[in-house]
Amino acid sequence: MNDVTMSPEDISQGLAQLEPSIPWAHHFDLGYGIEAVSPSEEKFYNKAVGLGKLGELLKEVLPLHSRRGSLEGLSVLDLASAEGVHSIRLAQAGAQVLGIEGRQIYVDRATFAAKVLGLENVSFSQGDVRTVSPSQIGTFECVIFSGILHHLGQPSFEGMLKTLASLSTDTVFLYTHVATPASVESFRLEGPVKTESGYEGYLYREHKNNASEQEKYRKVRASLDNTFSFWATEEALVNGLVQSGFRCVSKLLKPHLFSSPEKASFRLLLVARK
Repeated sequence: MNDVTMSPEDISQGLAQLEPSIPWAHHFDLGYGIEAVSPSEEKFYNKAVGLGKLGELLKEVLPLHSRRGSLEGLSVLDLASAEGVHSIRLAQAGAQVLGIEGRQIYVDRATFAAKVLGLENVSFSQGDVRTVSPSQIGTFECVIFSGILHHLGQPSFEGMLKTLASLSTDTVFLYTHVATPASVESFRLEGPVKTESGYEGYLYREHKNNASEQEKYRKVRASLDNTFSFWATEEALVNGLVQSGFRCVSKLLKPHLFSSPEKASFRLLLVARK
């Protein structure tokens, strides 16, 4: 664990400049008893702590599924990195990490957290994950694509899978929701619908019709811009990954983030290998 490098006064001042009216999505212990989101904000705190569990799972799983066999020196791209908890956990374990995130407030927060924790092997940039390319940022041994595919629109599904294949030289770790009878009922998904190439899924409402740009900006746990997102079926997702150039797609059953079999059934952890 890296030592905190800033004074409590500097940390508090830094947090005050990062839009404190918008609760943090990721939890960080910033030292001196200062937390990015505190237990008093119970609704947001529990969610943020829960998201941090994926970072710990990645530290356990990635060495088992990468050809390098170790996090030390592993080049990692964290697409849709949000406030950076997964990137930072992996960097603390020795990986070289780049986080790409669409919302500038998240980039600023992640950069601040990494600075407080004294990390020099992780950086964050603003960018649209749907348009990023190897010519812009290069390729990486491992690409993390966590909690974002099911926030992208139907037209982006096929191209995004091809982008993941182009950015990775080894492994893609994918966490996403998929359409199942349970998720269709629980989240009131609409459909079924199909992509241009025939991949089947359902639509999830992200924003109300005609939502303003400011409303979309403030709804930080929803998509950047699409009113509906596309939740593929598990079969469609696996087939799409294979057609995009992955030779092997595995479902991670254990360890898993969710103990409930029903929740785990539509919250997939997939490892796709080149």
